[in-house]
Amino acid sequence: MSEKNTLGWGITTDKGVEIWDDNPLFLSSSVSLKEKCLLIFYPKKFVLYLTIKKYYRKWKKDNTGKVFRVLDVGCGTGSAVIDLKRYLGENTFVVGIDVVSLQIELAQKKAKDLDVELRTYDGLHIPYLENYFDVVYSSDVLGHVEHVPEWLNEINRVLKDDGLLAMFSESKLGRHAFVRKYLLSHGLNTDPHKQFHISLYSKDELKKMFADRDFIIERMYSTVWAKMMVHPDELAPALQSQKKFPLLRLVNRFFLYIKKRFHPLSSAFLELYSLIEMYMIGKWVESQGYIIIAKKGKKEFSP
Repeated sequence: MSEKNTLGWGITTDKGVEIWDDNPLFLSSSVSLKEKCLLIFYPKKFVLYLTIKKYYRKWKKDNTGKVFRVLDVGCGTGSAVIDLKRYLGENTFVVGIDVVSLQIELAQKKAKDLDVELRTYDGLHIPYLENYFDVVYSSDVLGHVEHVPEWLNEINRVLKDDGLLAMFSESKLGRHAFVRKYLLSHGLNTDPHKQFHISLYSKDELKKMFADRDFIIERMYSTVWAKMMVHPDELAPALQSQKKFPLLRLVNRFFLYIKKRFHPLSSAFLELYSLIEMYMIGKWVESQGYIIIAKKGKKEFSP
């Protein structure tokens, strides 16, 4: 996603607040075929948006004339709120909530011509009635939440029975994140947002936590196992500040050079690769971060 005319992605303000400012992918109410095709270069959005769209089409058959309600928890500056409103169409009500008032102010400016609702909340108590939303969407938020079990209980409370939860969650380093686990075991944390990631869990911990809050996980994909190749820019600040790990620093510089030298083609190719990787091996590998597709309902947990 282009950062043109944005504050940036995951930056820290002079007041110590982390800002996630991004532009929407869909630029007009009439989403073009080209814009839909561009989704393949945004792997998380591709899976989450298409899952919500598929659920909406099925819901619409049995709910003629009703309004389809979507909640974006931790909406940042509103890019997904805008995208989902434009992607789903007029018969939808999309709400975005966030703890950072600056982000909500920016989101309101971006979405001023759209019939959406954007508001702050305290990070835990969602200010809506029980069983109000058909879908809850959340991306890159769970790892920043202080009281995750209570937060998931709130999401469950406002979600309708059999409602859809479409989420990307940060996580602990999984057993297949070989390079990053090796570096961490030698005292180097390569997570560029480690000071803000206060709630990271393993895959099994996440699965049990969701099951305990009456969510049935239908699909769970690990994202970007080949981090060294796909996102060398994220590893570089920590890795290149070291005198140790000469071979890994050399490999990191090589991939970073290739990505920058041939940008934007290289970036597009690598994001497409990560989408293919997700569908090919994402159900089995344990890296750092998971796309979670779940329904509100009860099912006995089995690890």
